[in-house]
Amino acid sequence: MQIQLLTRTDPERVLINVKNVSGDTMTTGFGVALAVGNEDVAASADGVNAVLFTASAELRPSFAGVAKGDIADNGYGLVIAWGFADSIALSQEANVTVGLLAGASLLQAGAQAGTFTSGIAPEAISTYMGKYIVNATTQSTNGGINYTKGLVRCL
Repeated sequence: MQIQLLTRTDPERVLINVKNVSGDTMTTGFGVALAVGNEDVAASADGVNAVLFTASAELRPSFAGVAKGDIADNGYGLVIAWGFADSIALSQEANVTVGLLAGASLLQAGAQAGTFTSGIAPEAISTYMGKYIVNATTQSTNGGINYTKGLVRCL
C-alpha cells in the first residue's frame, strides 16, 4: 500500500499493488476487484490477485478501486483505492445517453467488465459495503467507452 505524504494542496490518495489474473489487460480507469476464488478465476483470495470488476454479487464486496495505469495480464500494477482518479471508464451503452452530474452521480459496475454507470441510488450504498465512486465531472455519453473523473472510496 502506498499512501502519499500529506500536504495541504494535494488531494489524499491511497494506492494498492495488485497482480492482474483476469486473462486480459486492465486498462487505465477500469474497475478492479480482488480475486475471490470464483469459478472464472483460478486464483485464491490472497489480497494481491485481481480481476476486472463486474456487477456480480460475488465481486461487489471485493471492489478494490480503479486502475491507475494499464496492467498487463499476469503483471503487477497500482490501483487507486481511495482518492481522486483522473480517469474512470464509463460503460458502453449503445443508443442510450447516460447523463452524469458532478457530485450527484454515484457510480456502480457497468455492462462491460471494468466500466461504471450511474445507476446506484444513495440509499443503496449499504449493499455496496460503503465502496463506491462519486462522479466529479458533468458528462453525457452515448455509446463507446468514455471517461470521467471522480472520488474513489474503497477503504
